Amino acid sequence: MTAKPSLLSTPIASPAVILEGFKLLGHTDIRWLVIIPTFLNLILFSAATWFAAAWVSDWLNWLIASVPEWLQWLVWIIWLLFVLLALVVYSFTFTLFANLIGSPFYGIIAERVIAIERGDRDETPTSTSALLATAWGSFCRELQIIAYMLPRTLGIALLTVMISFVPVINILAPLIAGSWAAWSLALQYMDYPADSDELSFVEVRQRAGKQKLLSLSFGLSALVAAAIPLVNLLLLPATVVGGTLLWCREYSDV
Repeated sequence: MTAKPSLLSTPIASPAVILEGFKLLGHTDIRWLVIIPTFLNLILFSAATWFAAAWVSDWLNWLIASVPEWLQWLVWIIWLLFVLLALVVYSFTFTLFANLIGSPFYGIIAERVIAIERGDRDETPTSTSALLATAWGSFCRELQIIAYMLPRTLGIALLTVMISFVPVINILAPLIAGSWAAWSLALQYMDYPADSDELSFVEVRQRAGKQKLLSLSFGLSALVAAAIPLVNLLLLPATVVGGTLLWCREYSDV
């Protein structure tokens, strides 16, 4: 197994491991697996960005028109908080659907990266039936993750909407939403290699919880990566690779 870089013992490693994943996208074992989900994500990204921009614009116009002139200074504070919250929602939602679409490919990518990282690559070509089995298993696993996240995400969304209208406390709304999104994405991206290691999603949550600061740091990095327009199309598979590297180095032996 490749020796662990000492940097990975600190949360600052999270952006670094995603950049390392970005560099690995051109590896001969995985580059062909990146093309199709990237193309599909381009279509999703275009639609999601158009709807998000229209929704934010309409909401802000309503807000500005509804607030009395003597309170216009407050509009910009609310506007900033709302934009931060909208960015978190946009990044998380885009990532959730993009990962559902790309999960059949990302599961195979995780397998390949584990083999590269642990030095046990098999030069024998993988059969089509084995690839399809991995792809289908990853898709089913993704549905399991969504079943875990969806009700909790709706609860968090309801909470943040409620407190958004409470002065002073409303500054917590983006923090609450961002923390939940970071935790969810950390689980999301570490689940691909964990599934390859034949570990349950419950075990993934337990191991992530043992290193919560590192997990949240990686999830936050994934959230930021998903929020960068256009670049996020390649950063999503790079985050899959980065999450797999992080799993192999920091979580697989927890």
